[in-house]
Amino acid sequence: MIVVGIDTSLVKSGYAIVRDDGTVLASGVIKSKPVGDKPINEARRILKIAEDIMEKIDEFLPKENPAIVVIEGLAYMAQGTSLTQLAGLNYLIRIILSELHWPFLVVAPTTLKKFITGSGRGDKDMMLMAVYKNYGFEALDNNVADAFSLAVTGLALLGKPLKKVTVPQQEVINLLKKQL
Repeated sequence: MIVVGIDTSLVKSGYAIVRDDGTVLASGVIKSKPVGDKPINEARRILKIAEDIMEKIDEFLPKENPAIVVIEGLAYMAQGTSLTQLAGLNYLIRIILSELHWPFLVVAPTTLKKFITGSGRGDKDMMLMAVYKNYGFEALDNNVADAFSLAVTGLALLGKPLKKVTVPQQEVINLLKKQL
């Protein structure tokens, strides 16, 4: 069974493709910079990020489709145009996944932090450390750590946790089951 985690971002989107035995088939970031300030430039940038993410997944995904794709929900601290663009990217990926008939679910940032750190809090460094400490996955980028965390959350949700499930993790699983 394979699960994909996607951490959408306008600057560096993280992705991770993880097998249920803990093997990381691929992980990395898709980088993007704004080009021009016209609305068409924003739309093209968002489309290009989504295409690049899906291309990476397709490149490293074996012949089987993922059991589930887990996407990080929106971070509402983003404001104005950034939040609008991020929402556009997030929903474009959902639409693409829907067209591919790949099941997906959305995990709020605080829910992901609770699954990985045991509480709904944790800065980027804390997440990096918790991912390494709990799963031995050395991510050099917080976006990749989040993508890996999303994939691990998906595996646990599907009954294939990579380690013994803690009480906070079980609470997250129970919450996320409502999306299935």
